[in-house]
Amino acid sequence: MVPLVGTPQELGHQANLIPGVAKKVFSEMGTTVAYKIGTMIEIPRAALVANEIAKHADFFSFGTNDITQMTFGYSRDDAGKFLPQYLAQGILQNDPLQDCTT
Repeated sequence: MVPLVGTPQELGHQANLIPGVAKKVFSEMGTTVAYKIGTMIEIPRAALVANEIAKHADFFSFGTNDITQMTFGYSRDDAGKFLPQYLAQGILQNDPLQDCTT
């Protein structure tokens, strides 16, 4: 799985490299395994162009913590300091780091 892909070209580039690297590793290890090439949709840009990224991927995984943090601009380290106040004051209905449907 290729992390933090934001454009189809990024995954396409990596997808072109992976078979050669896998072949080398398999040769060195004296064994092979079946594998698929995929990415984690974890940044907003990737979500917007997922249909294009999909052309280079066998699968997607969704990084809901990362995409939520990047979408809201929140840090997990700091969010606990202000999110309770946002919830209490009705600024947010749910903690976006706990409920990604917010």
